[in-house]
Amino acid sequence: MNLLRVLIAALLATVFSGCSQQTANSAAETAAREELASRNIPVTLAGLKQATTRRNHDGAYLFEDAGFFAEISDVDFRDALKHASTSGNYGLYVMLSRYGADQVFPAGELASSLNQTIKKNTVRMAALLITHGAKPGNDSLFFAAYQDNYDLAALLLANGGTFAAGENSGALKMAARLGNLKALQAFVDSGQARQSQINQAILYGALTEQIDVVKYLVDQGVDINQGDSDGCTALHYLSQDGTVDMVKYMVNNGALINATCRGAETPLKWAHYGDNTQVTEYLVSVGATQN
Repeated sequence: MNLLRVLIAALLATVFSGCSQQTANSAAETAAREELASRNIPVTLAGLKQATTRRNHDGAYLFEDAGFFAEISDVDFRDALKHASTSGNYGLYVMLSRYGADQVFPAGELASSLNQTIKKNTVRMAALLITHGAKPGNDSLFFAAYQDNYDLAALLLANGGTFAAGENSGALKMAARLGNLKALQAFVDSGQARQSQINQAILYGALTEQIDVVKYLVDQGVDINQGDSDGCTALHYLSQDGTVDMVKYMVNNGALINATCRGAETPLKWAHYGDNTQVTEYLVSVGATQN
């Protein structure tokens, strides 16, 4: 008899607990809908977009309490993903991460959203879009080159990004030119870039005096005397507008002081082009000639 009473008590507790939870959920839904109504926001996709226009808007949480995400259609989920990539709303990102795990869309439907997210330098949203079918395009790595973000570049390369076509073929050059060393490191570490692309990057780093890029690439085995299509080297570029310390690094690490390009132009001549007096004096002191 005592055992029966215990079992009945446990059953009643479970029933009442379930009822209490349902009551709480119902109350939360009612409160959320009332709050949205007070803001003149309908519980629709259009309303969700209205409530999550800015990054810090709290509307997504209200929409969850209102039951919107539990019954969201595939089309609305896709459009919510696109909106999240535009608005950058964190709450919406959280909700979309929580719901719709099995929804995968054709890559083309999310392509522009992925590139938009890359330009915003948002790794988590890019990862979410990829989870739901987005794939890096022929310009995605090029856009990533503008963001000094190792994780973002690595994510794209791990999910189909390639340097073989389109703007992506110039991604390493752009990262080097901008001095975005973390992005460049991710590109090199991926093992997917051609050696010729890595080699040429040293010239673009030198073009804008990004000496840390130059040093990194030399450490990666790039020839310090790598020439461009005219035979001009990183030392030529750095001699024109770089500092003495930059040029000293080059010379001390094997750069040819009197390398010529475009006929008979030496680094010293380029230093004269840039009216770079201190570099001119240094080059002369270590044996440089103009032609």
